[in-house]
Amino acid sequence: MYKAHCQVCHGEDGQGQMIAGIAALPPLWGPQSFNWGAGMHRVNTATDFIYENMPLGKSIQLTVQQAWDVAAYINSFERPQDPRFKGDVSETKETYHQHQGYYGQSVTGNPILGSESYPVFPLKKSDKQ
Repeated sequence: MYKAHCQVCHGEDGQGQMIAGIAALPPLWGPQSFNWGAGMHRVNTATDFIYENMPLGKSIQLTVQQAWDVAAYINSFERPQDPRFKGDVSETKETYHQHQGYYGQSVTGNPILGSESYPVFPLKKSDKQ
């Protein structure tokens, strides 16, 4: 579903499209995507958004199941850490992630999501000196 409906805008690697250094079409996972504390990391929230709004300019093109599959797929990748993280993924999961999401879980045998997260506000190349 991702390849057929999302990849053209968000890229095979999910990193979106940059125009003049600005994310015109946002990354869906990776260091510049939304963090584990954002509502879009919840599969049900992402499903509703995808179903109602995607593909861009052509809403309600996917079935609810297809939107769910895309939401589950994009949320099975690592992203920036939950800003409320205090050093323990299982504690953060227990306190803040009692919903339909993958934070603190292993998906397809990969490391526990959240255990190898990117910094919440990574420095951009222009910020490093």
